[in-house]
Amino acid sequence: MNYFRILNCEHAVKDPMVCITNFEDLKIGRNKFRICDEFVGSENIKFFPKTAKSDGTPDDFLQNTEMVPIFSPRMRKAIEEAGITGIQYIPIEVEHYNKEKLEGYCIANVLNSVSDALDIDKTIFWNSRSDNGKFTVYIPSIKSEAISNMDIFRLKYDDRFATDYSRFIIVSEKFKSVIAKNKFTGIGFCKIKAD
Repeated sequence: MNYFRILNCEHAVKDPMVCITNFEDLKIGRNKFRICDEFVGSENIKFFPKTAKSDGTPDDFLQNTEMVPIFSPRMRKAIEEAGITGIQYIPIEVEHYNKEKLEGYCIANVLNSVSDALDIDKTIFWNSRSDNGKFTVYIPSIKSEAISNMDIFRLKYDDRFATDYSRFIIVSEKFKSVIAKNKFTGIGFCKIKAD
């Protein structure tokens, strides 16, 4: 089976909207949506352009400075109709610079994580080891048999790595084909080595 890393800001609309968020005001850490934990807050999360210049047409995979995966309503619907699971959809407020609201956007909080799927011998690491002596994955290679037919997930690392979870999201051919078929904007893919 083929797997792909999601790339943000790819195949974007002309003059895309780029948002900031109120995470800091809400005391939500920037890695909150990278750890495959269900979000239980009732906060009023907002995404909005900082300036009129960063306002534009919103992509289906909304561009934002925190690199949080945000789906448009039509992208969420297509993913759900395809039977892709393992995502918690968190309603958010998205608005243009002039305060006009965009309805239906949500954070796609990936809940699936996979341990022991990284093929250490074939993975390329960023500068070998970080300053704290731990590995940082640059180009992963994964063992397909460890995935269990998931269509979307993050890798869970052990204590040899600089982070507990991959910063990137990995998806299946099925997920990628839903995006291609519907011509969703703001998202691209890079094939991952998999045995």
